[in-house]
Amino acid sequence: MFFPSCSKEKLEATIPSYISIDQITVATNYSTEGTSSQKIKDAWVYVDDNLIGIYELPAKIPVLKEGSCNLKIYAGIKENGVTDARARYLFYAPYDKQVTLVKNKVLSISPELSYTSTTKFAWMEDFEKASLSFTYTSGSDTTINKTTADVFEGITSGKVFLTSSMGFFEMQSPEVSTIPRNGTAVFLEVNFKTNEPVLVGIYADTDQFGVVYLNKSTAWNKIYINLTGVINSQPYASSYKVFFGVSNSSVSFGVTNPEFYLDNIKLIHF
Repeated sequence: MFFPSCSKEKLEATIPSYISIDQITVATNYSTEGTSSQKIKDAWVYVDDNLIGIYELPAKIPVLKEGSCNLKIYAGIKENGVTDARARYLFYAPYDKQVTLVKNKVLSISPELSYTSTTKFAWMEDFEKASLSFTYTSGSDTTINKTTADVFEGITSGKVFLTSSMGFFEMQSPEVSTIPRNGTAVFLEVNFKTNEPVLVGIYADTDQFGVVYLNKSTAWNKIYINLTGVINSQPYASSYKVFFGVSNSSVSFGVTNPEFYLDNIKLIHF
């Protein structure tokens, strides 16, 4: 019987270096970019512009490389809040740094990202100003009001509450006419909590298109909603409006009255 030998050098070559990432944060200029809140779930890791892998945070990442190299970390999100729709969020510029990797050693980093210089903020609502920027659909039984009782950050958030006699609520953002219609990425970021599903979508002129439901959440949550497809499907609309709507199922199903909170709404694109 013959067994091929394996040199010590070949065995040692398989020992990786490691990169450790507990979390990724975001820094913003609040006056122009709004909140720094984020829900980054994954790290997309590139070494010398080669994709090493996509890792759920926190992560300890093996890299079969040592010495000086370029490290890029991109933010990964759950698009539309869907676990299986994990995507690289291109509105955050990557962590980009020259690092030195040492075999069998751990390099711990805490990436802090920022919005890219090409990100445009078409509409923002943080509920901190004297007036709110919403209008209401005909037939809506109530309005959104500022509250200090349950706030994600800052002094106030927006609250909608439907009593048992109220069957419907829908509000709309201001009209936005500058959004690109050529497939360029358009996203809506929202902090929210709700005891009933809330439909979020787009009005293209007078045509209405639902996109995603904000699912029930007893704690403040964040979602990144991809509006690119629906806007691209309506390229000839003169303007677009974001809407939030909810129906009071408690009238027929006996559940608690619909109540939801919103904060830090951003409509962004390139």
